Amino acid sequence: MDSDGLLLHGPRQIYLDYPLVCAWWQADMYLLGRRALKRRYADLESQATTYEQVYDILRTRPQPEVEEVVRRIRAGENPGAIIRHVENGDLVFQLNVVPETRFRYEFPFRVALPPRLRTPQNPYFDSLIYEWEQESENDSEHHFQRPPRLLKDSSQSSQAIGVYLKPYHAAEIYDFLVDSAEPSKWTSVIKDNALLRNLLRAYFLHDYIWFTAFQKDYFLSDMIAGRRQFCSSLLVNAVLAIACHCDRSITDRVEFWNPHTLGYRFLNEARRLWEVEVASDKIRITTIQAAILLNYVYNMNSMVQLGWGYTIKAMELARKINLFKRPDNWETMDPRLRSGRDFTAWCLFEWQSHCTYFLFQPPLQDTPPEAPLPDTAHEPAWYGEVWLKYALEPSLYPYNFAQFFKAKSELRVILNDIGRICYGLTRLTPLYLPPLEKVAVLYERLKDWYGRLPESLLARKIVFSAQLKLHMHYHHAIITLLQPLLSAVATTVNDPHEEPVASANPLSISAILNSDSSDTTPSTPPTDSSENPSPDRPPPSLPPLQPTIAQARIHYETVLRLYYLRHGFEGFDPFLTSALLTNAFLTIEEIKACRESRPPPSHSSSRPSCPKGGEVDLDSLRSTLVLCAKGLYDQGKSFYLGQPLFKLVRDGMDEQEKELLRGFAVLQNEDAKDEEMRAGLTKELWQLAAVDTDQNIKQESSQEESSRSGSSTGEEEARGENYWKRMDRMLRKYGGLKVTDEEPGGEDDDGEILF
Repeated sequence: MDSDGLLLHGPRQIYLDYPLVCAWWQADMYLLGRRALKRRYADLESQATTYEQVYDILRTRPQPEVEEVVRRIRAGENPGAIIRHVENGDLVFQLNVVPETRFRYEFPFRVALPPRLRTPQNPYFDSLIYEWEQESENDSEHHFQRPPRLLKDSSQSSQAIGVYLKPYHAAEIYDFLVDSAEPSKWTSVIKDNALLRNLLRAYFLHDYIWFTAFQKDYFLSDMIAGRRQFCSSLLVNAVLAIACHCDRSITDRVEFWNPHTLGYRFLNEARRLWEVEVASDKIRITTIQAAILLNYVYNMNSMVQLGWGYTIKAMELARKINLFKRPDNWETMDPRLRSGRDFTAWCLFEWQSHCTYFLFQPPLQDTPPEAPLPDTAHEPAWYGEVWLKYALEPSLYPYNFAQFFKAKSELRVILNDIGRICYGLTRLTPLYLPPLEKVAVLYERLKDWYGRLPESLLARKIVFSAQLKLHMHYHHAIITLLQPLLSAVATTVNDPHEEPVASANPLSISAILNSDSSDTTPSTPPTDSSENPSPDRPPPSLPPLQPTIAQARIHYETVLRLYYLRHGFEGFDPFLTSALLTNAFLTIEEIKACRESRPPPSHSSSRPSCPKGGEVDLDSLRSTLVLCAKGLYDQGKSFYLGQPLFKLVRDGMDEQEKELLRGFAVLQNEDAKDEEMRAGLTKELWQLAAVDTDQNIKQESSQEESSRSGSSTGEEEARGENYWKRMDRMLRKYGGLKVTDEEPGGEDDDGEILF
């Protein structure tokens, strides 16, 4: 209080002449008024800012988002809630992890593609899957000159081009039938339907398309409806046993011997149900389908002999119900039953054709099913479709499964005929030269098949993993069909009086295992008038062997590298082991020839020899070898067979290549006590693989003379062990497996497994 009797209260002066209470009330009202004005101003300012933000959203956001905001405004939603919805959506979008749209894998050791693959006749460098990018500056001198081209062309929409920029394993199967299924009703292993559906999606994504054993839509529809026409507990457990290898989130999926793993439990349940169904007198379509899958999963686990017995039994059951023939009531049969029956017949035919062809054995079924493959344009539902969904993409991508399945089936009909004509009537490695006119007809059929491929399977359009494998399959067939002729021609040039005899084909592991002279017997090529050319057209002639094989080799490796460039080798894909093993074997021989400055062996003469001081060529060969070994190593993370095959290739390398490989692929926890055993077996296998062609032919000729003069009993003794036993024994030894020799089921005198 000052000397004038005024009460000082901040900036205001209140006379004590007024009552004290009234003075304080006026002061408080003054303060409250100012604060209220400030708050009101702040609220108006904030409200204006909110409306400005809504205006900015309407002005700057894409049209679909603007329409959604307008809809919310008309519904009476608060502007602040609208802003929070937009902002939170942006945060979720930023935190969502999706595959890089321009992602591609880089080759180990050398990033650039080898110059030897860059030929003007190579159609795969003009494919959409190959990104038109400049190579790294270090490899600019090897850059392949081609006209500049946009990735998007007039035949591709901006949405469809996305599949060429993403790895296949980034996709998911989109199928409402899978979402509606309850697989737990068909298995007693686990009851988690969410996990089981994920396993089904993994199976349909990675394995169903290439090794098809049943019609997907019929299988899932019956699973939902509880019908047992095309679905059974046996089939479901067999599918889930394979699906465990497809799902990369299952870290112990390789340990098929571990009873605690999910894959072991599904397989054990499938085996139990198999024994129950086989013991019954009723033959079901699903039993035949499950046999294909059980053989497949045992092959992945390196138990070839045991697995092959399931296919033998499936063929026995199929013949009992005349699966490969059209029944008398085929026209009047229920359409769904008829379609499922015919589809299964083609699946079984494909499976036995694939197995026997890649093992260089005669097929189990000489002719394809009598029911023809329907036209893909008029009856696409007969095949079904597989739809793919990529993260954050609104579009679904069809696999064009109908076109793919029909083309794959037609190719395997040709491969079945190749096995029937070229691989003899026994289960041994063929030692005869088939008639050249028949080989020419088979070659023309392969070329005609390649020329009639639908648009989705052309070299320019292929993108998915199975489509790439189909092209690898074709080029592999060209090589294996013509390569024995090249070796035989080289022999007759050295000795014109000697009869041409084909040597063991060096392009597969089965040829190496069957190189033992005590286990081989020459046979007479089968005769079949149906393979002779039509009298109305001139007989086809063989192409120039060496240039044709060289071109097929280049295309084969190019497709394999494009597969890795776009999709990598880490995804589950057992078929890759054949392609990787073939290229690894041949590349090792070429590296040895390059070091010794001599022409490579006759079986790899389709590539030029390395000139002296040719370090660039040697490095490109090393790059191919490291890539193939790394692929086997990556596949060994999903199924056990990849591991012993990786060790086989690794132990066949020189120290320089082994040192390069250690930077990309090293097996953990290898058992030291098996090193000596594997080293000895590797030396034996590689000696068999590297036997000179002339020595093989002389040895085979002497065996042929002795077999002609000997009795039929002597021929049987010369056959030795069944091929499947030797293949199984090698995988057990080399993989260090502890598998008992006695398996369920007996064996007859020929070594076939009986059930």
